[in-house]
Amino acid sequence: MITLFAMRKASFRLLASVLLAAPLLVAARPAQPGARQQINAQAIEVAEKAITDLAQRAGWRDYRYTLNVLMPGNVATLPACSQPLRLSGAPLQLKTLARQNYRVTCRSGTPWQSTVTVKADVYLPVVMASREIARGEVITPDALVMKRYNVGNLRGEALLSREAATGLTAKRTLRPWKPILRTQLEQPLLVKRGETVTIISQTGDIRAQTAGVALKDGRLQQVIKVQNSSSERVIDAAVAGPGEVHVGAQ
Repeated sequence: MITLFAMRKASFRLLASVLLAAPLLVAARPAQPGARQQINAQAIEVAEKAITDLAQRAGWRDYRYTLNVLMPGNVATLPACSQPLRLSGAPLQLKTLARQNYRVTCRSGTPWQSTVTVKADVYLPVVMASREIARGEVITPDALVMKRYNVGNLRGEALLSREAATGLTAKRTLRPWKPILRTQLEQPLLVKRGETVTIISQTGDIRAQTAGVALKDGRLQQVIKVQNSSSERVIDAAVAGPGEVHVGAQ
């Protein structure tokens, strides 16, 4: 009898321990995110929207990106914010992809502010030279290739199609397998200084043309000085094509 009683007593104690432990398991909750986790999540959300907006403005297609949020060391000492964080910053631009700063504000119980930097690596197909292109050379499609590149590392605007570079002239030597920037190209010379040009004037349906002499080199839509061969009058005219300039009524 004593032995039986002892066994029942031990069983009761074991059951009581299980019952007492059960509420602790039910009451356990996931740890609330700290300030660092809150800032990281909010910064990524804001940066992703900014990149989407920039992609639409710039006409990016088939792009991919990665984000890296850089925070100051004192973020580890900040209390978690009980309200959604507010992030503010200048509109994202191509030149700030590698370093876009945001001011982070918490307006709950113990307000605080901080500044974080988001580094974006954006990869998209851009125009590159498939061979060395000499300075002054008119670019043809066979000299170009499309290849994916991190535009966040560029100091300038890359071209996104072969058509955007074809027919333009290299301002300097372009090396192969390097992105071609818009600032590295210019329109080819359509009018050369001292050559004879056709001056076209049009007012309404009335169109007239006469010969002249270009006093400066000219590229497409560039306004240059031209001397009318008949009147010897010097006028301003816009380059419209090879050996052709347009003016208003003379």
